[in-house]
Amino acid sequence: MRRWIRKEYTQQQRYRRENIAPSQLSTHGCIPMDDYAEDVLETLQSAAVAFTTLWESGQMPVLKYDNDFVEWRSDQIRENEKLVEERITCTLPWQVLRHIDQSRKESDRLYWSQGAQPSCMGHADAFAHHSSTLYWIARGAPLKYCSINPIVTWAITKGGSLRGGQSVSEMAKGANEIGHFIERLVGTNNLAMPSNYKQYLDEALKYQSAIMFLNFRGDDLCNEIFACCAAGLSVAVGNSNAVSGSTIDKNGIKVATISGNWAHASSLSCYRKVNGTEYVGWVNSHGARYKSSDEGEPADMCWMDKKTTCQFCSTMHQYGPPYAVFPESVTVQDRSFYVKQQVPWPNSWRF
Repeated sequence: MRRWIRKEYTQQQRYRRENIAPSQLSTHGCIPMDDYAEDVLETLQSAAVAFTTLWESGQMPVLKYDNDFVEWRSDQIRENEKLVEERITCTLPWQVLRHIDQSRKESDRLYWSQGAQPSCMGHADAFAHHSSTLYWIARGAPLKYCSINPIVTWAITKGGSLRGGQSVSEMAKGANEIGHFIERLVGTNNLAMPSNYKQYLDEALKYQSAIMFLNFRGDDLCNEIFACCAAGLSVAVGNSNAVSGSTIDKNGIKVATISGNWAHASSLSCYRKVNGTEYVGWVNSHGARYKSSDEGEPADMCWMDKKTTCQFCSTMHQYGPPYAVFPESVTVQDRSFYVKQQVPWPNSWRF
């Protein structure tokens, strides 16, 4: 597979970067989409293939938003609803990770903290891949969960630099064509580029993401994100509407609150419905800001209802189209590894 190497900016593109309004910049790492990111987006879209040809193609293409995909997604939403309604198995990524036999999984690690690095887009991408992989393991897919060190692919898309942020479409290109580097090979330090990463470029290709850009805005984009999460696809996003904290809503669910602005990247995974209210899970990259509760949230995660998510979505188009992730991973040959039995729900889970 052809590997993507970042090209030099043209004079016009450098001018745009150097003259971006200060309010659009942030040390947290997601940068506004510019001409260069537009080129990446156009390249990826032109290479898109129909969803039904995904596994026949021999490589990980961009998924095409077409009738085949919409039909497949609708089927998956219905199947996921059955799993919840009939209490068959829990597909929440942190619950699946706890359930997998300790001797069979590569790592207990699900989410990382980006620390002082502006690598939020790399973390958002890795978290989306993690969550989607665990969801499909719970559904019986013969995938092997391996924790990804987010710093490596992110830095490669920047020519090896650890300074400055990254746009959504450039990160998507890296996830699709470079793949991901697992911690067993490159280590657990996600704040510095490992010196030995080049010897694992071929291995990284085994952990790619098939991606699909969501070229919608406003409420339409919000609805698409909900539909993808309900079907078991996680979504990596960049935006400037900040999550400032959390509260408990009328259904007793810990939900995110939106206030202030910063250029940041995160991911949306998981789906649930309580008393008719739909929620998706928002995952940050700044460590244990939110504490675990009887609902089973991991430390970095809060739920968002549709109204909050629509507010969160309103600035995403400035940073490049969010992308849904369908993971590739090493296939497990031992059939006993398949998680066919019930994965238990978190304590006091509200349906």
